[in-house]
Amino acid sequence: MGSHVASFLNLGITPASPAPLVKRIRITNAASVFGTLVMIVTIPIDRAQAPSWMVTLDVLAALVFVSLALLNWRGQPTASRLGFMAVSNALALSNAIGLGAESGSDMLFIALLAAPFAFFDLEDRVPLMVGILLPVAGFILADSGIFNHLRNPAAGYSARSYHLYSAIVALCIVLFALTQMSRANARSERALRLDIAERQRAERELAETRQAAIQAAKMAALGEMSANLAHEVNNPLTAIRLRSQQLGVLSAQNRLDGPAVLKAANEIDGTVDRIGRIVSALRFFARQGDQDPPRPENLLSIVNDTVQLCLHRFQTHQIDLKVGTIPSDLYIDCRGTQIAQVLVNLLSNAYDAVAHQPIRRVRVATEVVNSEVQIAVIDNGPGVPPALVSRIMEPFFTTKEIGKGTGLGLSLSSGIAAVHGGRLTYDRTPSETRFVLTLGRWHRRPA
Repeated sequence: MGSHVASFLNLGITPASPAPLVKRIRITNAASVFGTLVMIVTIPIDRAQAPSWMVTLDVLAALVFVSLALLNWRGQPTASRLGFMAVSNALALSNAIGLGAESGSDMLFIALLAAPFAFFDLEDRVPLMVGILLPVAGFILADSGIFNHLRNPAAGYSARSYHLYSAIVALCIVLFALTQMSRANARSERALRLDIAERQRAERELAETRQAAIQAAKMAALGEMSANLAHEVNNPLTAIRLRSQQLGVLSAQNRLDGPAVLKAANEIDGTVDRIGRIVSALRFFARQGDQDPPRPENLLSIVNDTVQLCLHRFQTHQIDLKVGTIPSDLYIDCRGTQIAQVLVNLLSNAYDAVAHQPIRRVRVATEVVNSEVQIAVIDNGPGVPPALVSRIMEPFFTTKEIGKGTGLGLSLSSGIAAVHGGRLTYDRTPSETRFVLTLGRWHRRPA
């Protein structure tokens, strides 16, 4: 039984129907059932107290109410709703004509004023106004007494009992309209909550996927640098081994002297410090800092640590990598590891761009503009073709050869910049290729 009722209430609803229209169609179908039930109850009462033509009108009205759902099914929801309003107001007006104003028709018209607000949205101005004007006009006509000469009640007519019945019907109309609006609003709120929950879930998954992509890109960059990093560490280790062997030989020959030992110790200490800087930069770059709160980070340290990771790779291929002057007191409010990721991506792109050039130059330059810091990575490579400039920030778009790039570097870097309230842009104006990372400068608050 419940499934049949649900199927009837959903008549006229298609997968393409927008949510507001679905709500109104369901209300109209429910009103069709409600109107039919009211007519079924009204017919025996009118047979006892009203003229016969009102009984005939009741039967016709019941059939019309049933057919309103068919209008919805045929794709005519507005006609269905206006049909309900027209028939309902005609029935109330028939009470005033056949039984007089004392039949309670005025209460029916007042109750029917609630129906348009259940059937139509405020955007449906024309049908809403028609739905309001019909009961207002009916109330004025009924209350004016112009139909009194047509009044022809049955012999068993009781104005008091019929007035009570009209009051009950009017109350039912108001309750029906309020109940349907409440149910429709509750259904809409439930759908909205589900939509919000789904969107939040999608946003969480997107954030997790994005962070996984960032970490994967970071690991890919580390993979590219691994051979160079190993070389960077192995060279100092070899130097330490040679110095220690030299000290061992001097010790075995009893030729140790203070200045020689001190020199060797200083060389070992400097070499260990070099390894420490490399490992520190590697740890700084590799750690997953997406959950770290933004904090003031020294830009010089970030750039130096990042360049330290890439330097040997550039030197091995005779690429001139230079870093412009960066004030030691220049701070940016950021997650340092993520900004290092952006710089590694830009330096890696610059490396690939100049790899086959006869003269290979890459520069890192910074500039403070008002409350912003611009970090530019500049290379003398062939640049970005004008036709592709609009696409270089798209995910998975790359101009590199197959197997040499995922197309995620600039897209992820642009996303990181946006999360920091900054931006990553490609500057077309200079003759050289220039990508600019713009971030907010951190100002020390006065004590």
